[in-house]
Amino acid sequence: MNLTPLQQSVLLALTTEWQTPAQIAGQLPKASGNPSDVNQSLKELLREGLVQANPVVFGLYRLTTLGTTIKSTELGENQ
Repeated sequence: MNLTPLQQSVLLALTTEWQTPAQIAGQLPKASGNPSDVNQSLKELLREGLVQANPVVFGLYRLTTLGTTIKSTELGENQ
């Protein structure tokens, strides 16, 4: 799976707790912390099955089990 640098950053900022795109953008470097870019990356990660959207509260996202595994792999490669 080839993730763009922004998708990687968003994935690394996400947790298993529900977060808004603005919260995620706030954790990213200023150059990539644009909420609309974060939204686009979230949509792409959602299609890949790495992120889950809250079915009750619109605009909240968290990692899936697969996303957590990929995040662990990414963190291992970056250390």
